[in-house]
Amino acid sequence: MKKLLILALLLLAALPNSATAADAAKTGAKTGTTKAGKPYFQATDKITEQATVLKVDKATRYVTLRGEHGDTVKVKAGEQVKNFAQIAVGDQVELTYTEKLTITVEPAGAAESTTETMTASAKPGEKPSASVTERTQYKATISSIDKAAGTATLKGYDGVEFTVTPVHPENLSKVSVGELVVFTHTSAMAVSVTKVAAKK
Repeated sequence: MKKLLILALLLLAALPNSATAADAAKTGAKTGTTKAGKPYFQATDKITEQATVLKVDKATRYVTLRGEHGDTVKVKAGEQVKNFAQIAVGDQVELTYTEKLTITVEPAGAAESTTETMTASAKPGEKPSASVTERTQYKATISSIDKAAGTATLKGYDGVEFTVTPVHPENLSKVSVGELVVFTHTSAMAVSVTKVAAKK
């Protein structure tokens, strides 16, 4: 279910029927052709938020934060948060979330889906920090191309077929039945705590 949901989101984001080149530009999307003459699509979105530590309860591990817009939230730092003792009132917490979608075309091969997760955390004695990156790749085979309708039908590793309408119909002439359309979705979240320098 999760993989199908991810695929649906990728398709909606990358190949909407009503999309235009101007729409793609607004989202920072890039389209073009590879050295092999195959079309590609890439879009990246990044959100950064900051908050100030208002209160730290060492016994319960609850931390009260005030966001950039003045709203407050109370969160519990689980045991997975290393160096919890280093968090102090006045520290700045920064959260960065990055999402990237890339669509490329590869020679004929096996349709498949893979997911890998990578994590990192602070060293002992440092202010808490952590990052989690998840990369999901879905490969679907081009089973048919209808240039008159401006569509292509793809078949996933699970046998499910779906029809897509490329933003640029001319790209249908750059691909062939049997080739793979590769959707690569990467999401990364990083959280770090820094001490604010004292005002002079």
